[in-house]
Amino acid sequence: MTVIAVIPARFAAARLPGKPLLDLGGKPIIAHVVARALAAKRIDEVLVATDHEGIASAARKAGAEAIMTEPNLPSGSDRIGAALRGRDYSLAINLQGDEPEIEPQALDALVDAMSRQNKPQMGTLSAPLLAYQAADPNCVKVVTDDQNLALYFSRAPIATSRDDLLAGSALLRCAARRHIGVYAYRPDALLQFLTAPPSELEKMERLEQLRALELGMRIVVVPLDAAPRGIDTLEDLQQARQRLAERTL
Repeated sequence: MTVIAVIPARFAAARLPGKPLLDLGGKPIIAHVVARALAAKRIDEVLVATDHEGIASAARKAGAEAIMTEPNLPSGSDRIGAALRGRDYSLAINLQGDEPEIEPQALDALVDAMSRQNKPQMGTLSAPLLAYQAADPNCVKVVTDDQNLALYFSRAPIATSRDDLLAGSALLRCAARRHIGVYAYRPDALLQFLTAPPSELEKMERLEQLRALELGMRIVVVPLDAAPRGIDTLEDLQQARQRLAERTL
């Protein structure tokens, strides 16, 4: 089984422009993400799909293959599809370019889950949801069945205590988990996903994984003990620098 990790990395991030090239412990952020993917035992190739030559150069220096893609592609999934065009593979892993602390073992666990007998079309990750995050629309929630197959993803407080909602509690008891936006696709599932129009639920919630559910795809959700800390803001970057400094003392 050939597993390719593709890291979509745009230069023009809305909240933190040039994010993949910002310094983290003496290396650009994209180099840390590439290193994490290369350290995963179940990943055979690592590609960086980008619209910026500086990011491509940093990716190559870190040991990945860089694929130049059109700057006007609508999503990271489209960028991944463009990077994989014409390639033979068994699984594609969509690893965001702002996850420099993702554990390689989590990526291996995702590949393992996709290899199981029920053969899901897609896979993703989840982590424990803290009580205050249940009502946070910036924190995407996921609920699964007893086989860890996704039932629904939402920004709303799903699978939440009725009594807490009626009482207007600030801290909600919730059976959902926090969704981590790392995906695995089988080739036919990625093609079906990219050629289908955005679904109504997807447009309403602004969550593209709902398109896959509405297409009838089975999405296995691998539970992690803790969420990796992505970098969306300057504050996130400063905190990541502090954590890295503490680890190297």
